Amino acid sequence: MESLMKYINAISRCIVFYRGSKLADSGLRGGQHPYIFQICRNPGVSQEQIAKNLMVHKSSVTRQLSALEQQGFIRRESSQEDRRVMKIYPTEKACAVFPQVRMLSKEWNEAILEDFTEEEQEILLSLMKRVMQKARALTEAEVQEN
Repeated sequence: MESLMKYINAISRCIVFYRGSKLADSGLRGGQHPYIFQICRNPGVSQEQIAKNLMVHKSSVTRQLSALEQQGFIRRESSQEDRRVMKIYPTEKACAVFPQVRMLSKEWNEAILEDFTEEEQEILLSLMKRVMQKARALTEAEVQEN
């Protein structure tokens, strides 16, 4: 059997490149798209929750958020409940670009699936969801062990 990772990695790289080229005028880079989604959909989300939701290291989140803050897309505030927790909020700039980010995701999904029947799309998405759930379970188990 061919390696599933070969295809997942190739698709991931294509998505980052596509988003980067389409969002270049906005000042966003391709890899920042998921962060804008998280922050605009969940204003006040913590850095730790972003790391968990995106399944990335906290240090990666810190780097991306620093860049987004310097670019004027986000602001960080200490939590009133726990000063160690940083809450992340979108700025007007992020809110202005968010509809474009959402539309780009919708267009990508439609374009990537246009050659599939509705039934094939449902099957593919169902299978991908199962793969993602298994991957998350394996990753979370590994994180808990370390």
